[in-house]
Amino acid sequence: MRKATIAALLFALPLALTACSGGKPDAAPQLALQPILYFDVTQNKLYGSGCNFVPSNGGMGAVFLAQAERGLIKVDDHIVDIPLAPDATPLPQGAHTRYAGPLYSAALTPVPGGKPKTMGVIAVFPAHLVISDAKRQPIYDATGDAQCKPM
Repeated sequence: MRKATIAALLFALPLALTACSGGKPDAAPQLALQPILYFDVTQNKLYGSGCNFVPSNGGMGAVFLAQAERGLIKVDDHIVDIPLAPDATPLPQGAHTRYAGPLYSAALTPVPGGKPKTMGVIAVFPAHLVISDAKRQPIYDATGDAQCKPM
């Protein structure tokens, strides 16, 4: 009898959790951004001034480069170029807040109330990065630091 009760509870638990969440489907798939490493920069000639976004939840490597005319991400070991959006506003060192292309769009914004720091020619500020897919559905959302510098 006890085994039957436990089995019934284990079977009912996922249904109960779905009901508690309002029956909504799982969240949109998440994009697995890879750090853009020095090798990537030299191999793909990604030189230029701009801002590098480093998420606070993992590693020290930048997963997004915001430059004057393009934003860059690395997905499945490939660098993806996202063109500058026409409605973008400027950030330090020629970077911008918005980039939009056929596959992805990106929004890099300062965190409201965040305290920027300046260390020589480098400006660092708390930032929020959202990458959306071609359907404009968010598939990456992280907070971290933007490090803006001449490259």
